Amino acid sequence: MRFPAKFVWLILWTVCVAEDCKEPPPRKEVEILSGSWTEQTYSEGTQATYKCRPGYRTLGSIVMVCKDGKWVSLYPSRICRKKPCAHPGDTSFGSFHLAVGTQFEYGAKVVYTCDEGYQMLGEINFRECDTNGWTNNIPLCEVVKCLPVTEPENGKIFSGALEPDQEYTYGQVVQFQCNSGYRLDGPKQIHCSAGGVWSDNKPQCVEISCTPPNILNGYPVISKEIYKANERVQYKCRPGFEYKERGETICTESGWAPVPSCIEITCEPPHIPNGFHTPESNKYRTGDKITYHCKEGFFPEIQGNVAMCTSSRWSPTPRCSLKPCGHPVIKHGRLYTSRYIPANIGRQFYYYCDQNFVTPSLYSGGYLTCTRKGWSPEVPCLRQCIFDYLENGYIPYSRPYLQGKTARVYCYNDYSLPDNQNTMLCTENGWSPPPKCILV
Repeated sequence: MRFPAKFVWLILWTVCVAEDCKEPPPRKEVEILSGSWTEQTYSEGTQATYKCRPGYRTLGSIVMVCKDGKWVSLYPSRICRKKPCAHPGDTSFGSFHLAVGTQFEYGAKVVYTCDEGYQMLGEINFRECDTNGWTNNIPLCEVVKCLPVTEPENGKIFSGALEPDQEYTYGQVVQFQCNSGYRLDGPKQIHCSAGGVWSDNKPQCVEISCTPPNILNGYPVISKEIYKANERVQYKCRPGFEYKERGETICTESGWAPVPSCIEITCEPPHIPNGFHTPESNKYRTGDKITYHCKEGFFPEIQGNVAMCTSSRWSPTPRCSLKPCGHPVIKHGRLYTSRYIPANIGRQFYYYCDQNFVTPSLYSGGYLTCTRKGWSPEVPCLRQCIFDYLENGYIPYSRPYLQGKTARVYCYNDYSLPDNQNTMLCTENGWSPPPKCILV
């Protein structure tokens, strides 16, 4: 029987080219080889099927085929991937974190922790993503508790507890208060800590007592060894010292109040308007003296110019006042009365002017006033000149002129006032020159 040449050639090529494969690779990491593979070699085209290990999955079958002496994947995109797990679940008053893995998938492990002040019920604090989902139950957190607290002897407690002698939960605070006459020896309050123990020991209430007060620069009026709460002690200060607040102190829970103290009596440098003092110092002690001087126009308000630092400060108070006005000099006049002179600033006195003299207001009398600059007016009485006659001249309209004023003169022809003057001045002694025109 004869075969076509092409067929013979194909048979020969197949025999020459085709190569068997050894047993399929186990791929044990995520896959399991199906079936029994006991032969030494496997012919071209043989197929091996794999299943995913527990905890892994894929879509479709994973098949390897013998080709050219090697096992190659028939469906390269089909691989075994880790099975996912749902959210592991939150726990109240706690949280979790991924301890193994980066996603919620087979092999992942989450560890739970409780918030501060809470503790876990049981010893298992984790869940693992297994072939059938998460292992273990979600851990539970319960609030930390502290043992009951009893009232201290001679005291009482305040808290948020509804029932006495009950357990306290994390964060709860207990406050302590002692009965009258007692004080706390220890903390005023304690709280239930995160470790389930109280933040401090319970305080005691001890009787309030005070030893005799130590008074610097002073001494108690009556003293004894021990004082009870609210007992009072009166004390005095030594010479040159004074009470800081008052001369009495009370025994209290925190000791003597106010703290008894005697401070040195000192005086600040005096402020003397319109004056100055010697010697100068930043502070003066009791008994120190100063001498003060007043500026021109001022004088010490009381007799003498020495002041001393005393418990009531400067005595007498150094003060400079304006100088009073002395007895006025009234030329061509007189005072109605000279009582109350020297006079203080602002004081007024009535005065009279002599004949032919008037006040600056053209009256026969007026008021002198004591001012900072002295008596006012300075010239109380002024000469009054009457121009009612002119020898060898024209008689003007008669009217009075005050001292210091001038009057114009009109003489007849060939007549004139001395030195060819044409005015007369009213002076203290009358007209100058006299109202007389002389031949020139």
